[in-house]
Amino acid sequence: MGNKAKWLWYPGDYETALFNKCMAERHERDVLITPFWRMDSHYVTVKFYSDFTLTKPNDITIKVDGSFNIYIEGIGYIYDFTGVLKLPAGEYHMQILVNNVAQLPCIYVDGEELKSSSQTFRVTCQDDVFYPAAEGKFDDPDISPNKKVKREKEVFPVSVQNTDKGVLYDFGQEISARLSVEGCEIGTTFVCYYGESLDEVFDERHCEQLDRVEVKESVIETSVTKAFRYLLIKKDTHYEKITILSEVSEVENKGYFKSNDKLLEQIYDVSIHTLDMCKKDFFLDGAKRDRWAWSGDAYQSYLVNYYSFCDDETVKRTIIALKGKEPIKTHINHIMDYTMYWILSLYDYLNYGGDKSFIAEIYDSAKGYVDFLLNRRNDDGLLYNLPNDWVFIDWADMDNRGETSFEQILFVETLKRFGEITRIVGKGDGALYDEIANELLSKTIEVFWKDGRFVHARTDGKLQNKVTRYANMFAVMFDLLDEEKTKSVIDNVLLNDDVQQITTPYMRFYEQVTLSKIASEQNIVAEIEKYWGGMLNEGATTFWEAYDPKETGKEKYAMYGRPYGKSLCHAWGANPIYLIFNCILGIKPLCVGYELFICKPKLWMMPDFECVCPIGKGKLHIFYDKTNFSIRAENGNGYLEMPEDFLLCGNADIEGSKYIIHDGEELSFIKKEG
Repeated sequence: MGNKAKWLWYPGDYETALFNKCMAERHERDVLITPFWRMDSHYVTVKFYSDFTLTKPNDITIKVDGSFNIYIEGIGYIYDFTGVLKLPAGEYHMQILVNNVAQLPCIYVDGEELKSSSQTFRVTCQDDVFYPAAEGKFDDPDISPNKKVKREKEVFPVSVQNTDKGVLYDFGQEISARLSVEGCEIGTTFVCYYGESLDEVFDERHCEQLDRVEVKESVIETSVTKAFRYLLIKKDTHYEKITILSEVSEVENKGYFKSNDKLLEQIYDVSIHTLDMCKKDFFLDGAKRDRWAWSGDAYQSYLVNYYSFCDDETVKRTIIALKGKEPIKTHINHIMDYTMYWILSLYDYLNYGGDKSFIAEIYDSAKGYVDFLLNRRNDDGLLYNLPNDWVFIDWADMDNRGETSFEQILFVETLKRFGEITRIVGKGDGALYDEIANELLSKTIEVFWKDGRFVHARTDGKLQNKVTRYANMFAVMFDLLDEEKTKSVIDNVLLNDDVQQITTPYMRFYEQVTLSKIASEQNIVAEIEKYWGGMLNEGATTFWEAYDPKETGKEKYAMYGRPYGKSLCHAWGANPIYLIFNCILGIKPLCVGYELFICKPKLWMMPDFECVCPIGKGKLHIFYDKTNFSIRAENGNGYLEMPEDFLLCGNADIEGSKYIIHDGEELSFIKKEG
């Protein structure tokens, strides 16, 4: 066997155990804040089985995290085990039972003819259901999954100054780091404050993050990273040297965007930094405050990730962790819409990543959540706000009690996409879910459609007068309405400034995606520069959880009733990456796994630029300078739809109105004169 041995565990348990550690790292000041949704644990007792044949004597090294026993049929339990199992040639049926309450039960087996892998071991949690053991990239016998160490690098401040409150360090942009401090005075308390803004770091009573460490040795290290731009070491705190250790992403950005429009280029760069800050072992919502994986936040992060880092492993890890264990009793994160975003994320993962085997493995869990949703409808077949459900939608002034039109529209698309997943992985009758979706859409129109648009909600049987953008724009974005109703929504809601405006990057993202589909006269670049550029004008070095240009002074940092409660580094703020590549340049997968792509650029709104856009495992290189346009695929094949005012230079294969882009081939165009 030429393959390396791998550490093995019960499927999903590595993600679960790691998730529990990650979700317990949130602090508000020095108070631990853990998630308020159900958190599951790994199985504490796991049994690994292997049937194998040795053609000659083997010395087999076995390492285990946890208490364990080894049993071999015909031999019995292995007593006085010293770490190496010496076996003669023969056929064997071996089991290794591992118990570990505190950490992930896992094993590593390495012999000349037996190496631990998902092909050589199966596993059960003692329920008589067996699966191939799970494996990852852990192939070092001395570093089990429980000993994973985060990559770090030292970073340096751009300025250090003494103030009347202590020593202030400014790192020039937001970072995520922990501290190593030397020369501390034993018996004292080391105190420091963190801030995403100067106002926050100097507000000792209200800043969201701080560290207080009782000094028992001259060198101390903080254990959990904090997100900050500014660090204030409290006055009269004794220390000689401080080292700032910043987390380093394991996956680098695979995209690239440069332009003569330096504001748009800066927005792209800050978006990349924002997502990178929030992409740890999981896709987290914000770097400073929650540090939790929220399904709705993660859904958008996945989409942006497909156009930047292409970190499929972290996508899968987050999907698995959010899924939790059966039985299903609550919504994911306790939020109705977030359960549906989780199902939608599987469909996108298929299109962008192409990993059908993973989706097939998780299909039964997805079906469980679909059934959970179906069983929580009322007599009208509508989802509604049950006790302990959180209908989130967005941070906005609106009444989400009863039945909201948004949740129905989101469920319609969820059912349609789950039906498509069912067909792709061959797990059942996808048409069944299409039928339920169509029935729900008809009922939603019957109940909520009024004066040419969807009303927000029906509460206690009474239709609200309030109209919001959410259901209306999602219905258009998902192509759920006929031409007449679509036009009505565009005129009465999407292009109507009297309808309540959106102030979060979260829903501003969907609004811009929708406008890119139906309103070609809308200059999305101008909207990006106005909204996200507005945050840069406020001094942002990462993009925020919410932004309202009308808020000024310290008011712009407040949220949740706390003066600095707003996250100034929030994953959904990185959405311009997707808007540029998907909505403006029109780069999208046409089939599972990006086997074919389409590029349909709206060049009229673009400045001069050059970029590299990931297309699955490949890349798309584009250059544009108002007159010339060129495109080249690297490890990819697809189609190009060009504006009519550009002429092809040279030859190309054509299919209908589309140019065919072959792998490695460059197509060049020039703009017509006049």
